[in-house]
Amino acid sequence: MFFNNKVSFFMQNQVKQIREQIGITQTIQLNVPVQLADGRELNQVTMRRAKVGDLRSVSHYQNEAEQEIALIARLAGLIPEDLEELDLSDYVQLQDWFRQCQQKPKTEIPKIQKSEQ
Repeated sequence: MFFNNKVSFFMQNQVKQIREQIGITQTIQLNVPVQLADGRELNQVTMRRAKVGDLRSVSHYQNEAEQEIALIARLAGLIPEDLEELDLSDYVQLQDWFRQCQQKPKTEIPKIQKSEQ
């Protein structure tokens, strides 16, 4: 069991590194760690690239600031209330990554092959 957990952790770490290398995700170190409502300390945030469905999911918010906060929270696997606790310098880091995601990835993302059945 211990060996399987160690291998699983290693594989997850490898996948994370590959995603960062090709520009699918980015881990951002926070300048000022925050405590989340559930008691966890947040000292880094891993964000993924946005999809069209993410934009649609936040379109019901009233203004652009609320939409942006909700969208960035979604991409980071957090809730908007978590982001409200961030130091402004850290939020700017997340905004910068989000803006980069609107550009073409660093390298081409491998195509998913559909199996013929």
